[in-house]
Amino acid sequence: MPDTDSVAGPAQTPVGVWAGFVCHDDQSDPYVISFAPDGTIALRTGVTVGTGTWAAGRDQGHFSYDLVETYTPASGHAGQVEAHVEARFEQSAHTGTGTARIRTPDGVLVHATTAEFAGERIADEPAVWHGVVSLGAAIRGRALHPGDHGFEEASSGWLLTVGHRPAAVVVAADADDVAAAVRFAATANLPVAVESTGHGRSVPADGAVFVATGGLRELSVDARAGTARIGAGLRWGEVAAAAAEHGLAPLCGSSAEVGVMGFLTGGGLPLTCRTHGFAADHVRSMDLVTADGRIRTVSPTQDPDLFWAVRGGRSNFGVVTAAEIDLVPLRSVFAGELFYPGEDPAHAAHVMRSYLTWAKDQPDEMSSSVSLLRFRNAPQVPEPYRGRSFVLVHIVHAGDEERGARLVEPLRALGPETDTCATRPYARLTEIHHDPKHPVSMHFRSALLSELDDTAVATLVSFIDPATPEGPFQGLELRHLGGAVSRPPRRPHAAGARDAAFHLWMRMPAPAEEADTVRRAADEVLARLRPWDTGALLPGFLFDHDADPERVRRAYAEPDHRRLTELKATYDPHNLFRINHNIPPVLDGA
Repeated sequence: MPDTDSVAGPAQTPVGVWAGFVCHDDQSDPYVISFAPDGTIALRTGVTVGTGTWAAGRDQGHFSYDLVETYTPASGHAGQVEAHVEARFEQSAHTGTGTARIRTPDGVLVHATTAEFAGERIADEPAVWHGVVSLGAAIRGRALHPGDHGFEEASSGWLLTVGHRPAAVVVAADADDVAAAVRFAATANLPVAVESTGHGRSVPADGAVFVATGGLRELSVDARAGTARIGAGLRWGEVAAAAAEHGLAPLCGSSAEVGVMGFLTGGGLPLTCRTHGFAADHVRSMDLVTADGRIRTVSPTQDPDLFWAVRGGRSNFGVVTAAEIDLVPLRSVFAGELFYPGEDPAHAAHVMRSYLTWAKDQPDEMSSSVSLLRFRNAPQVPEPYRGRSFVLVHIVHAGDEERGARLVEPLRALGPETDTCATRPYARLTEIHHDPKHPVSMHFRSALLSELDDTAVATLVSFIDPATPEGPFQGLELRHLGGAVSRPPRRPHAAGARDAAFHLWMRMPAPAEEADTVRRAADEVLARLRPWDTGALLPGFLFDHDADPERVRRAYAEPDHRRLTELKATYDPHNLFRINHNIPPVLDGA
């Protein structure tokens, strides 16, 4: 360890970051090395990462250090390099002479050499990756640190209103990489954040080991069994395309770009929810890395409690690396959208009331939603919608297509301005929702509502009334529930709230300069709808605003939340998985 005088500042010690080259055996290799005031070292080269200690010499400017470097799996080599270096520095220059011994993984010496080191100081403080550099020695994929090429891209999310400053990003190549990252985080006492496709991370991952599973792209369809096995890096559009080749379909939501695992662990409200229930109802098994670094397969017969918790418990119980799901025999559907002009509040209210009456009488095969839209009068809005208001109805009929067309006739009789309802391949079903395909700056809110009366209709229509001042409001969607959603699933899970009539989802543009205004507007909308708010939420629709523990609690029935906290205490007692809408570990009420 350095003595007290030697760590007075960067001018007297090697503390900081140095970049340079080491010359040995007629070759020259680049390196970056970080010296910390506590006498520790962290090193990165193109093929190794190293840790060790340094000590000041008796003469000013002289110091020595010892390193153990480990070859990264991506290097194609195995084993370790032991190095001892006698060095000196003068202002920003660092030179040294050392010995290096290369050993096999079982410790056999295979080569010894001398080396010359030369570098320049590039920072006066230890590297931000100083404490996590050894993570790269354990994984086959990539360990990225702040400042590395690709770090910002790998750690950024789809929701641009939430920023992330993780300690490190692990771009996993396989489930073993995920397990190694979790074990490292547990040892280093760092939280774990997980992202599959970049679409759902809405809680800042500051200081975490950020595990990116987008490279886990296993996909196979068993047409005879009617199942698919899916890696954590896949999105629903890819799964739907593969299943369609066999006349089958996965239960996905309104966007083909959403990652499968985030959808399933949130419960998953599919477009055919009234016909098939939650997507989590149809999960057969999941491969999961838990806080102890173990890779487990959970199912109704293997760790059934954990299988129950992870479907609905989001990322609180581990990192899902793969899942096996049921597919449904659905090659095409009768589906589309009906746009009704909404500038006249009386007409908008008539369409809303007519839709609500129509929806009550629909069979389970008919799933639908109604949206209230108010477009800004801005150049980026397409001309047909610019400055206008609409009532928009989406329908998806998963039964006989001719019957679906007959069922929609009362809606068509209301005189929509645009009607796209038609038979279409299931694999292209999400196109009717026009969800964004690229990252967005949006503020999202949700609620579960009871049956809506005329007063509720008047309140809803007022949000798109052109007579009211234009604000950040863009629209809200009311998804009709009931049917299979209201019935107990064959494979129980933590997502519930089966007695609500509608799910409300609100989307509002939220550029940084308008963030506070947008949040206040969202609060006002929900406050005015409070008489019909059941107080519950769906776990799959928790966003940045919902990280508060009391809002997370509202996403579960009280007995289910209590069970989840107890299971959390069993499987993640130190709350390693807390960069999320967190369920804390609680045992026996403590």
